[in-house]
This record gives sequence, C-alpha cells and structure tokens, in this order.
Amino acid sequence: MKDIKVKDFINNTDSKLLSGSEEEILSNFKKDTREIQKGDTYVGIKGEKVDGNTLYEEALKNGARACIIENIDISKDVLEKYKDKAIIKVENSIEALQKIAKYKREMYDIPVIGITGSVRKN
Repeated sequence: MKDIKVKDFINNTDSKLLSGSEEEILSNFKKDTREIQKGDTYVGIKGEKVDGNTLYEEALKNGARACIIENIDISKDVLEKYKDKAIIKVENSIEALQKIAKYKREMYDIPVIGITGSVRKN
C-alpha cells in the first residue's frame, strides 16, 4: 500500500502545516477522539452539536501522530508542546478529505467497481 505523507496532503489540498514534519506518514484517518490509537491521524469535523476541531489536543494525547483541523487558531505554546506531531490547518475538513481520497485513488492503476441497489449485496 502506498503511503500519504504530510507533504502529499499539503500539495493536494488547501492546507498549511503548523507543526511537525512534511515527511510524516498520514494513516488511519479518524474523526472520533475516543477511537484514536497510537499513530492515527485525527480529522476535526464540525458537527451540529460538537466542533471536533476543538478536540485536537485530546486526540494528540490519545496517541494521534497528526491532526487535521479546520479554521481554528492554535497558540504558540501548544504548537511548541506538540512540535513533534503534524498539525495541519485546512479551510474545510470535508473538502480536504475528498481531495486526498481522490489523490489516493489516483495512486493505483486498478479498475473501480460500483455496486448499486439495496437488496442482496453480500
């Protein structure tokens, strides 16, 4: 499987690296801090009740190697505290994920098969 590095993410989305290395590998994208495992990439998504972007520190404490956050400001103290973690700021988390999914798909030269309908998809 081909890796996506922070630099690939930045080059294919409208984003900015706030801390960490461009060589860091992004994997196991998760939007729920309770599901974060060591090495995962946390994606902050603003919901109706909770703004997941404000939970990035919890994700980092839970073992996330990288965080993708949407339009929030982070103090210099926090950036210094997590300087070994990749923190990426995007304009829109959902659009960034769509763009990186398109990029990932284009990395492989295999056919795509779509299955439609609602009965017997096993």
